[in-house]
Amino acid sequence: MLGPRAPEATGRGQGEEMSEKRTSEDRTPEQRSGEEPSLESLSCDAPANEGAHAATIHRMIEEAPPFLPEATPEELVAEFANGANRMAAFLALYARGDEVLPAVRDGLRQANWQVRRWCALFADNFADAETLRALVPLLRDPKSQVRVWAVHSLSCETCKDGPNPIDAIPLLIERIEMDESIKVRRQAVAMLAHHRSPDARVLPIFKQIVAEEGDRKLLLHAEQGIKRYAEHGLR
Repeated sequence: MLGPRAPEATGRGQGEEMSEKRTSEDRTPEQRSGEEPSLESLSCDAPANEGAHAATIHRMIEEAPPFLPEATPEELVAEFANGANRMAAFLALYARGDEVLPAVRDGLRQANWQVRRWCALFADNFADAETLRALVPLLRDPKSQVRVWAVHSLSCETCKDGPNPIDAIPLLIERIEMDESIKVRRQAVAMLAHHRSPDARVLPIFKQIVAEEGDRKLLLHAEQGIKRYAEHGLR
């Protein structure tokens, strides 16, 4: 059976669970109305939109007004704490390329969870081996919004070139089995369902989800994974 998903498995307590249900509590209504669609625009749908994802971000950079052009990478990362400036800071960092990765890795360790979240998001696009390794602790971050992006950026193959030095399979299986957030679990199952190289360790998890889970999206991802694995001769 899939393991227990208790708060202590991810270091979260009841108070934090309540605050997570108010995911926009630190933003004004105007900021809340704009940020989530922006996050959606930065996410890729593997494997269908390979190439289109980067093109979308480059178009956003071209259309955006200059943002703090004299700022250091560290100063831009710090702007992730400011709800009004997160997207502008992300695009400014993206435009500079992988030279900003040391500042992004520092941001993954910041006390402010929004800084950690947006740095984890940024790592989806420019992650090198050192940055991928820095993402691993965030799989158990106190905030599920951070864990979701750690799962995605650590395992997404659509937005990055080259081999992943991290064996993400057991890490994602742990999130599926133990994470108390349904969004984190969905993300982990979705990433495994579209992994470029099907892995025999994953198939029993898909089958277990189909047999035991009732969440519609979990079931959809698991069923897609089973179908895709069957096409590769794994049944």
